[in-house]
Amino acid sequence: MIHGMIYDPIRQKEVPDTPEERVRQATIKFLRDEVKVPQNLIAVEFALSTVEPKTDDRVDLLVQDFKASGDLKHPWLLVECKAPGEYTWQALQVQLNKYLQVLSPKYVMLSLGDAVRYFELDAVSKRFKKIDSLPQWGV
Repeated sequence: MIHGMIYDPIRQKEVPDTPEERVRQATIKFLRDEVKVPQNLIAVEFALSTVEPKTDDRVDLLVQDFKASGDLKHPWLLVECKAPGEYTWQALQVQLNKYLQVLSPKYVMLSLGDAVRYFELDAVSKRFKKIDSLPQWGV
């Protein structure tokens, strides 16, 4: 199937306009416009091999938190995006758990089409708890 192209402001180039890419671009817009994340801190298709050379996995979106930690292993936010009908929440959780073996983000956002779930790392229990929304960047 031939797709059109869509502009990605983070990668600063045209990318294939797939259902998953539309979810990713809507998430980028949400992070920039609503959560107020500085665009320069958002990484698209972040290669986990940057942190763990033995893996070739990629995270859809990663928001770094260089103020709290200069360590790439501890980002502010990890986001996984999937097109509607492509995955189940359970399958998305399995994929996320694989990423969490390498990264320790403060927040996690799972986007399955228009449905979104947010989680925050509890500093005491070291487990993720479901939250209603992400806080604004820097707050």
